[in-house]
Amino acid sequence: MPMIDLQTAQTPQQTPQMPETTHATDGNRPEPILACLASRISEPARFPVRAGLTQLNNGSYGCCPDVVAAGQDELRRRLEGDAVHFFKYELEFYADDARGALARFVNVAGKDLALIPNGTVAVATVLNNLDLTAGDEILITDHEYMATMNELDRLCKNTGAVVKIAKIPFPAVDQDMAYDSIINSVTDKTKLVLISHICSASALVLPVERIVPELRSRGIDVFLDGAHAPGQIALDISAINPTWYAGSCHKWLATPKGTGFIYTSPECQDGFQPLALSCRVHEKRADRSAFLCDFDYVGTNDYTGNLVIPVAIEHMGAQLPGGWNALYKRNHDLVVAGAGIVCDALGIKQQVPESMIGTMVGIPLPGDVTKGEIYDDSLWDALYSKHDIQVPVWALPGIHPRVMRISAQLFNTIEDFEKLAGALKIEL
Repeated sequence: MPMIDLQTAQTPQQTPQMPETTHATDGNRPEPILACLASRISEPARFPVRAGLTQLNNGSYGCCPDVVAAGQDELRRRLEGDAVHFFKYELEFYADDARGALARFVNVAGKDLALIPNGTVAVATVLNNLDLTAGDEILITDHEYMATMNELDRLCKNTGAVVKIAKIPFPAVDQDMAYDSIINSVTDKTKLVLISHICSASALVLPVERIVPELRSRGIDVFLDGAHAPGQIALDISAINPTWYAGSCHKWLATPKGTGFIYTSPECQDGFQPLALSCRVHEKRADRSAFLCDFDYVGTNDYTGNLVIPVAIEHMGAQLPGGWNALYKRNHDLVVAGAGIVCDALGIKQQVPESMIGTMVGIPLPGDVTKGEIYDDSLWDALYSKHDIQVPVWALPGIHPRVMRISAQLFNTIEDFEKLAGALKIEL
């Protein structure tokens, strides 16, 4: 079992850097939200998890720490103080700041990032910008998120395109199996490969660094659904080089809900638009690309969650002496050790290789899913109502009848997994 640093004491790592802006004029630019919160960045992260709850499902919705929430509160105060000036002038400055911080974090150019509400919207946006005809094939795996499947179903009904599925085994799997299944499923009709970087229900980290270059060398566009990747594993989008990459920020970056992005390769940005077009789309500007203008303002929305991304990146990165790399390792080691404890309680061996684990692990359970009164499975209900443990249990149709997904965030300790193991012995 790996050694784990279970401390949640935080140490400041660096002075927050001011993200660059691409705005044409900045004589009256608003104070960057990161500058406003600079004195609080190195505070210990305080997560508002309900007292008594053992939260082992950060993967679904995340949890926003107090300092990041304070940044959003301040932005909302500024917005309501003069909504006209905020939406018509200041919003672009804040969006550029957020994009700059995010671009450095995932290693792409800020001008290639569109800020959007979440991964589901990102998938729908990319798919509805495709030019497909009857018979075109979209290749996915059998581990994709249900929202993606639903959007693909609608797309295929409207265009006549066809979905093909590459099967990836679980839990007895390795990187070569995943790579071979996807690459060997490509045909001369494949127009797009849409796969998760980290699969939602099974938590497998796919070897996209190998998969994407091979597909792109064949002239196939690749869309990576990275809803779980930013903040869970080190992410270098430029090195991977997909056509599109979608990420959610509310999960592992610990931003507020309703936060995410789409990376779009420069050659695909012309004509690439959000699902809803604002009243400004017709106003072409020489100083700013339509790609940024169209996505930065899509009507009267609350954009403040995305605008506080710089605070979240700096705040979470200041929690351990080694910064984000230390946080990745701490949470990875913790969930691997926790999975070992849970598997011991179940009398099974953890089969997923560590190279395919981020800070979540899918654990196969005996029996079949039985619908609970609250959640997907009666065991999920029992763990919550009887033991105050929040951990998902669901089916992976065609893959495994019953899986529990555990995850580790900074607020978790090894005792949380020991508590889960004890509860499973009682309930199973």
